[in-house]
Amino acid sequence: MTKIFKYVGSLGEIHGVQGDDVIQFSGVKYASLANRFAKSELLGHNVGNSCDMEFSIIQHSLPKPEFSISELGGLHLNITVPLVDNEMPRPETKLPVFVFIHGGAFAMGSNAWPQYSQARLVKLSAELGKPVIGVGINYRLGVLGFLTSAELRAEGYESNNGLRDQMTALRWIKKNIGGFGGDGENVTVIGESAGSVSGMHLLHSPEPLFKRLVGMSGSPLMLPPLSPPVTEFAYAAVIQALELSHLSSAGRVEALLKVPIKTLLEKIPPMVPLMPVIDGTLIPGLSTFAQISSEAIESAFPLPGKLWCEALMVGDCQLDATIITPMLEPRLTNIGGFFTSSLTSYLTSSQAAKILSAYSITPSTPDAPALRAILRFATDIGFLAPTISLANGWPGAAYVYHFNEPNPWDGPWKGEASHILDVAFLFQNFSEFLEEEQKESARTFAADFIHFVNGKAPWQEWAPGKGAKVYGPSVADEGVKCQWIAYADDRPTVESGRESTILQLAEEIPLDEMAAAWGAFLQLR
Repeated sequence: MTKIFKYVGSLGEIHGVQGDDVIQFSGVKYASLANRFAKSELLGHNVGNSCDMEFSIIQHSLPKPEFSISELGGLHLNITVPLVDNEMPRPETKLPVFVFIHGGAFAMGSNAWPQYSQARLVKLSAELGKPVIGVGINYRLGVLGFLTSAELRAEGYESNNGLRDQMTALRWIKKNIGGFGGDGENVTVIGESAGSVSGMHLLHSPEPLFKRLVGMSGSPLMLPPLSPPVTEFAYAAVIQALELSHLSSAGRVEALLKVPIKTLLEKIPPMVPLMPVIDGTLIPGLSTFAQISSEAIESAFPLPGKLWCEALMVGDCQLDATIITPMLEPRLTNIGGFFTSSLTSYLTSSQAAKILSAYSITPSTPDAPALRAILRFATDIGFLAPTISLANGWPGAAYVYHFNEPNPWDGPWKGEASHILDVAFLFQNFSEFLEEEQKESARTFAADFIHFVNGKAPWQEWAPGKGAKVYGPSVADEGVKCQWIAYADDRPTVESGRESTILQLAEEIPLDEMAAAWGAFLQLR
């Protein structure tokens, strides 16, 4: 049974929903916007009753919640607080806080999606005697979050609104979470996919924003920021789609601010690139494997977060590249031939031959096995290699995991540890749909994260003895598999569910060159 909980503090009166040993405050605004492209401004007070304003985002209150679009009112937080001795924790309790940044390729997603509900994870933390507070961030996406151009900047509109929203949210949490019983100086950011990319971009900030970072299946090496020329191309495509080309520069900007939001979202083609951009400040340049794997903090590529962020946890799913399959659909027929041709045109013939041989891909490989092999390569270069490189270059405590639990549900990737499946296990929201072995694995996975958020070592550190915590496969015949497994000669072993193919290739072909070749293939080159 749920009931309304009234919180009165420095932010004013806020209503939360109490039920199942947690209290959830949904739709708590952290920033205001003067207009759709404006800089988010930190709020120091609550605007209205959060339950009344954003009731539709209380996931378990409505079986089929309907979401409305709010271009100026969407910068809000969902805060989940555990009951401590059957009461709301007091400010002096100072519980550790985790902040979840959702993924979605910077184009989709919400802190209100049911799979991201933090109630069960927060409840589990209290059951384990290590209570934490959970916060989910909403931030601007797509055209509102990442459209930029010289024209917009000339009118005072900065790049990377979505990332700046996240920074504003973290400042709000540091300043105000104490009123909910949390410790604003003990914050762990957990990002998944594009959310993980975001967390790593925030390490460029000279301002300390959080104490620990968890990167789940995502990095700027996997999803690089756009270059200025690409952003101008994207801007031109938006202007053309909205039929604003005939206007002056200032006129176009003014029109962009007035176009109905529905029109804006409907008319802009989905293939227009809208994501974080290199702006010389928040994102100073492209990340490279060489930079990321080094503990040095280069002046040309500043990453001060390596100094103010105390600990890093990074991991991947066994077949993370399932997420890019929709991008490959136009070339699924004869995909082995397409991949061979692309690699051969981008790399030297010797380099291309080594990669193709290592992954058993030829122009005549049947489509199904060719796709599987290409996804293996994509997972290795886009997720496994960045995970290892990030851990190698982290000067503080680093922890690596490999998620190998097979997807138990019907669909094209049943039986595979597919992208995003680790989040389903982490938040415990699919536990009733799992067999006992996977349910126990999910609980162990979540417990390890809770330990990390509490500032404890979840398992053995990456250095000096390299290795990873491995989750799965946990199946009825073999029981629960959750254990730390050492690498051999600094490379993953078969027991970890990973192969060292990409690292062996890297001895002759730089990782950055292989990553560029993969990017060229995705861009139809």
